Amino acid sequence: MVKAAMWFCGAFFGMSLAALAADGDSCGGNYWPGTLPEHQVDSIDVSSLQSFLDKAPVFDGIKFEVTRKGGELWLDIVSYPGDLTALASIRTLFVIGRVLKPDYSKLVLADKHEGEFEISYRDLHSLGCQFVWGVEGRGQNPIALNRDLTDALRYYPAGERVAPPFTGSLLGDTNVMLTTLNQIVYPQWLLKTLEVR
Repeated sequence: MVKAAMWFCGAFFGMSLAALAADGDSCGGNYWPGTLPEHQVDSIDVSSLQSFLDKAPVFDGIKFEVTRKGGELWLDIVSYPGDLTALASIRTLFVIGRVLKPDYSKLVLADKHEGEFEISYRDLHSLGCQFVWGVEGRGQNPIALNRDLTDALRYYPAGERVAPPFTGSLLGDTNVMLTTLNQIVYPQWLLKTLEVR
């Protein structure tokens, strides 16, 4: 009886560790493990993204409209709680990058029916794999993730960089990131025709 119980425990923990190890397979070396079930990588189908955005608490009441156009996913913010910082809109991108299955080529940040910016699945997933929310001391530094996101953003559909080229200077690139978000991304994606509640 004791041997059977020990075998069961060993098998259970072995399966649990294997499941955790498999969780970040698509992330490669960029994987930062999470601690909550909602941190599971590649756990949401593209067809379920709208429902996920409508219901998950991490989005703090931001309302989105998701449209699929071929291999592209278009994400439009349709209403935004007035007490949230603009940075919460960027957090959304990292969450999507982590949990959404790789059934799209790029995410397009749209305003109504006009594409503004784009980020490839590969770049967004790489960032999402490093992002862990809702627990202290987990995941990559958010400032580093915001720099990398800003570096990867392109104008849609031309594909040109949104931010000036980064130089490798930590302070300089952080300043470029803040300027790009505050003067370009937020005004053209978040605030352009937004209903603030």
